[in-house]
Amino acid sequence: MVEEEYVEAVPNASAMIESLRAVGYSPQTAIADLVDNCIAAHARHVNVVFWWDGTSSWVSVTDDGDGMNADRLTEAMRPGTMGPLETRRPEDLGRFGLGLKTASFSQCRRLSVVSRPLGGAVSSRCWDLDYVRHTNKWRLLTQLSDESTAKTRSLDRHASGTVVLWEGLDRMVGECRADNQKAQDRFLEMVDLVEGHLSMVFHRYLSGAKPPLVISIDCGSGPQTIDPWDPFMESHPATFCTPEDSTKLADGTISVRGFVLPHHSRLTAEEHHSGGGHEGWNARQGFYIYRNNRLVVAGSWLGLGQDRPWTREEHYKLARLRVDIPNTMDLAWHLDVKKSDARPPAEIREWLKSLGLQVRSKAKNVFSHRGAIGHRTKAEDISAIWRAVKIDGHPAYRIDRLHPLVVRAKSALSSPDDLKALLSILEETVPVQRIWIDMAEQPDMPAAPYEFSPDEEVADVARTLFRAMVENQGLTREQAHNRLRGMEIFGPIADAVASEAGEQ
Repeated sequence: MVEEEYVEAVPNASAMIESLRAVGYSPQTAIADLVDNCIAAHARHVNVVFWWDGTSSWVSVTDDGDGMNADRLTEAMRPGTMGPLETRRPEDLGRFGLGLKTASFSQCRRLSVVSRPLGGAVSSRCWDLDYVRHTNKWRLLTQLSDESTAKTRSLDRHASGTVVLWEGLDRMVGECRADNQKAQDRFLEMVDLVEGHLSMVFHRYLSGAKPPLVISIDCGSGPQTIDPWDPFMESHPATFCTPEDSTKLADGTISVRGFVLPHHSRLTAEEHHSGGGHEGWNARQGFYIYRNNRLVVAGSWLGLGQDRPWTREEHYKLARLRVDIPNTMDLAWHLDVKKSDARPPAEIREWLKSLGLQVRSKAKNVFSHRGAIGHRTKAEDISAIWRAVKIDGHPAYRIDRLHPLVVRAKSALSSPDDLKALLSILEETVPVQRIWIDMAEQPDMPAAPYEFSPDEEVADVARTLFRAMVENQGLTREQAHNRLRGMEIFGPIADAVASEAGEQ
């Protein structure tokens, strides 16, 4: 066989490393990538330190995992350690062999890693981007400065483990003095975003693993443990869950389960605030993609839809679907380097769309009817006096002329035309634009029907409606009683109202 002629095209060290900084990590996705490595090293405790000192600020991530000897540490610091086509352990959270490096380079100019395996010696390696730029060589430093070494002393508390240290935080902090209060406030706001992201991305490890993973954040006053954020509120009694469905492809099995979260009227203020996460309820609807229990996509409709892709809309904000995939399906799902985006394979899009439609429909019903899913009957339609219609292709809203209370009012008036005129004015002057603006500005503020009305006032309305169903609609008392019980807003007092009517 004739040996092929070639030349080696070795990447320019400085240009390549500077280019790797532009992968597109945010501080929170970058920190999450480091935590992936901690989990892969079987760590049970991870402590993230954010130390403010102006331009000299630094960040460290310490774990009590397996640790590495000098050779393994050098390999871990090599860009492209293990390629995406290589077979990984089933529980491995890595994919491209770039995470530690690209995540770190995206935020800092000096990446130092100190590690010790159980019973072994401490080893240190450092990528200094300014040094690489000066030498234009792929030179990985093996010694840290005394100042950097002092920042990694947290490893001394563990028999084995690893510390990742970021210094020169040009992307996180930039050039500023330590007494710049606005810059420090921005730094602390970023820490809040990181905490929220970690509590969401690793919530299964923080609560479901045995023993659970402990992640803490320290801003100088001591470590504070992160609580897990469950996107599906599974423990809440008003959460609706679909049966788990699964499908098997050549490279693994995908399982999906849908959730419809409770309407805000069924949540405490604390539960409602927590349920929306850092970005709010609208941003958190859609599919949640988990790879080996690690959240990759946190709420997206994945470009699915009918005539056009589904978008985030107010009436679907309670819909969330959990999708579990193994790491053998990374290529099929087009997993990106940051592990923050994925796209479903073409052969399962219709299946996912079908499951999504079911959950979206149920979520819309809960949103529109104050959380009555699973407890409603057709009879409850009688409590809805407004009807959504289309006139010349435009949405409009009309009052149901056959509603028992409308019929009762009409029969009681000497001039039915007065009622007709009143209903017409009400229908033509619905403040749709005002409602739309209010909902856009404060989407979670509308009160449930009669939420702030005195109990006796609600009871008076229920009594009147009961009489209207019997006297004006011709229902028996039992039928009227059953219909009243089927109404979300009157169900709790239906028995008392029917009992009163029977005694009269």
